[in-house]
Amino acid sequence: MTRRTLLTILIAACARSPGPSSSSLNGASAGVLQDFTRGLSGVHARNPAVKLRIDQHPTIPNERVLMADYPPPSDDPAARDIWLDVEQRDWTRGRAIEFQAKPDHPTRVSVSFADRNHVAFTTWIDLRDTTWHSVRLDLETIRPNPYFQPPNAVSGKPKDLSEVNALGFGSQDPRAGRIAIGRIVLSK
Repeated sequence: MTRRTLLTILIAACARSPGPSSSSLNGASAGVLQDFTRGLSGVHARNPAVKLRIDQHPTIPNERVLMADYPPPSDDPAARDIWLDVEQRDWTRGRAIEFQAKPDHPTRVSVSFADRNHVAFTTWIDLRDTTWHSVRLDLETIRPNPYFQPPNAVSGKPKDLSEVNALGFGSQDPRAGRIAIGRIVLSK
């Protein structure tokens, strides 16, 4: 195989590389949770080894995405967590959280938030390949985190989504990696 043939195959493969599929990210939503238009303002990682930047991805040319490089795991399970301040804090009109995510290798990610009662709710998603994944997390199915609750959590009350201040993403990967996260919306 000549270099020219190999280059042609690579270009064709990249041109056909799947981009994010359409979803209610472009349709009816109950509000934008984070669109990264303010750069890293409102994006936090407690560990300085987690490298964050806002960029554009070639398959989403008109949208800013969060690029997060995370280190290998440590003894601290929260050391690779990324927290996003949300623009829409009242989630009572929404039914789900939707976003696009693209890992650099197959991985598992936790998605967390705390309700008005400070109860931590968490779910886990498996991103099985390196393409863009359309993720929809139904709020009704997200349960209290079985491994951690903040000291000020008021348990035993119904989930109260009238005041949610942040959304967290945590790598559950046994190695270092990178993930891209696109615009996050609360969908109806």
